[in-house]
Amino acid sequence: MFVDAYFQVATHLFEQYQLQMPLAEYLKNYFRSNKKYGSRDRKFISELLYGVYRLGKLNDFLSLRNRMLIGAFLGGRLPKLFFEKSGFELSELYDKTFDEKREEVESYFKCNFSLLFSLSKEITTEHFIRNLYSEPRIFIRVRKNIDEVKKILTKNNIAFEIYGTNCFALQNKVNLETLLAPEDYVIQDYASQSTGEFLFPRKGETWWDCCAASGGKSIMLLDKCKSVKLQVSDIRSSILANLKQRMKRYGYDDFYRASVVDASKDSGSNTIQSFDHILCDAPCSGSGTWARSPENFYFFNEEKLKEFAKLQKSILLNLLLNVKPNTSLVYITCSVFVAENEEVIYDVMKLTTHFSVTTEIINAYTKGGDAMFVAVFKNSNDRILNRA
Repeated sequence: MFVDAYFQVATHLFEQYQLQMPLAEYLKNYFRSNKKYGSRDRKFISELLYGVYRLGKLNDFLSLRNRMLIGAFLGGRLPKLFFEKSGFELSELYDKTFDEKREEVESYFKCNFSLLFSLSKEITTEHFIRNLYSEPRIFIRVRKNIDEVKKILTKNNIAFEIYGTNCFALQNKVNLETLLAPEDYVIQDYASQSTGEFLFPRKGETWWDCCAASGGKSIMLLDKCKSVKLQVSDIRSSILANLKQRMKRYGYDDFYRASVVDASKDSGSNTIQSFDHILCDAPCSGSGTWARSPENFYFFNEEKLKEFAKLQKSILLNLLLNVKPNTSLVYITCSVFVAENEEVIYDVMKLTTHFSVTTEIINAYTKGGDAMFVAVFKNSNDRILNRA
């Protein structure tokens, strides 16, 4: 295809896409229906489209073509020749570092790389922007046969890095399904795996994973201690069906009970009080993962942020009503926004004197991973919460 044809297709897709599904899925469906595009065509079109979303709405004053070029240029995934043929003014800077290229782009095009929302502690705007343009890595948590996994990856010339004992980092787009035994590993980001450091399941304890989604944290919990009594729930029955398949894959068919529950509403203290510990991976903006889905960065706004914060407070207040004395609630988001993290915790803590809370940011940006927020609540008093 000619260079201009790439821009025409990417422009058409930009005009049609309104976050109706993840962008990766949208593009996959489009290319499946338009088989005339080869692998090179798909890459070039996709990178131009992703470039717009990485650049964000604050730069909508620029032409769409320039936004595509700037975003793709900073992303560094297309060859230098493409920018030269496109007439991109800064193509001679192609081999500069990201920070150097960004500085030149800011000066030449007057781009705005500021953020509309405050970031949680330990996350800077520079961290966030640099990560947004980086190539995320695939992380797997090896559950068993770790030496065999190493041999297979090495034999197939797949480079990997190991963090801790069983967290493997690999380059993106590596197909592991044809290489590794399904039960030997779980695809799980470094930050998500690190939340396991806050989970201490013991034999016979009852745990409730109240926003379980597809079960990543529940699987990690059971891998730590199979003899806990686990209840999982989510507001979406469809996602619980996915969880069921994953549990079967890892041999945990009979190790849990599942139910559809809206954790933002009063779920009934008499029922929930039977649990020793609660795990909540709360619905959020997902801003700590936006390097993988920059379309969410582009379409996100203050109204959505307020909706998430309101929902998170409702969930957290309901859960705290059901945390028994001398037990805990592990509360997690994959957001890096203060409004979804520290401010939610602050507002909730104003309503009680009976909980202690510790918080931590897990920042895996430098490793090619995501960022997450963790708050651990502990209750040491029978009187729990005043919601007045």
